[in-house]
Amino acid sequence: MKKMQALKRRIQTIKHIVKWVVIIYLLTYIVCLPFRESKKGADETSYTLLQAYVESGLLETAPMRHKTYSNGEVFLLIMVPSAVSNFEQRDAIRRTWGNVSTIKPTVLLKFVLGKSKDTVHQSLAETENSIHNDILFEEILETYENLSQKSIALLRWASANCNGVKYLLKIDDDMFLNLPRLLNELNAHPKTNTISGCIVSGASPFRFAFSKWKISRSEYKNDYYPDYIAGTAYLISGDIISNLHRATQNVPYFIFEDVYITGLCRKHIGAVALENKGFNCGYRNRGPCGNNFRYQITGHHYTPREIQRMWLELQDRWSNCRLVDHYFFYKLVDLFKYMFL
Repeated sequence: MKKMQALKRRIQTIKHIVKWVVIIYLLTYIVCLPFRESKKGADETSYTLLQAYVESGLLETAPMRHKTYSNGEVFLLIMVPSAVSNFEQRDAIRRTWGNVSTIKPTVLLKFVLGKSKDTVHQSLAETENSIHNDILFEEILETYENLSQKSIALLRWASANCNGVKYLLKIDDDMFLNLPRLLNELNAHPKTNTISGCIVSGASPFRFAFSKWKISRSEYKNDYYPDYIAGTAYLISGDIISNLHRATQNVPYFIFEDVYITGLCRKHIGAVALENKGFNCGYRNRGPCGNNFRYQITGHHYTPREIQRMWLELQDRWSNCRLVDHYFFYKLVDLFKYMFL
């Protein structure tokens, strides 16, 4: 009898917990709904503004010619693969670490875009380039499977148009970059015959049939990948850019661009994969605060708004991180956003 009563009490307690979890979930979803709508509205406003430029005829939307840079004219070439629709990410980069017009030694920023099936977004991106002239359009359909093609394209452009560049940084458009620290490191510790960043060793292909990242034996026969650098950001020394591009014409194409470029093609030309502790490639493994990156070079997966705030914080040597940016709290906030926003 006592066991039955204890069991009933446990069941009743579980029911109460489930009920309150559901109530809290629904209330939080309702409270967050206006923020979802306001963000959507902000995106639509930016698209509408650019669309007005297109329709006004005040801007030429045809692809613009890009300058060819002579031997040694560019020290660091930053190339950012970006989806056509990622207007906010590109704008945030231009306002922060990508504002390179006055930096010495010379740093050059280029975005690499493919082709979108959405003709409105494509027109808006062409208008964007009419304003900034920093976008390279490639005849590559914007799909996950074509990411390696984008990396091949940026290597091709760098080889053909940026002769004698000292370094090429490939970095995703959701990354935070402490550019001054990277430049200081490159000046103090020059690198040759290397691709550096977050090294991945001993990784093996997923063979599970239903995995998004499944690789069959016919696609890759070996049990392990060669050492490679995580694709969120990696630095290529300028002396191997042309050789690395030529390798893509000889090494069979592979869907995962970091494994392909920094693993298979790098190994093909005999270059070295080098670990750089300043590169943080884990998913938001530091809070969105500029002070967290004072002694780091990159951080992965931050929103355009976070990147702009973090950059301002990084410029202020007296800035302190907010309480919400400390590890435990921002992880809770990220979980909250994932569930409700």
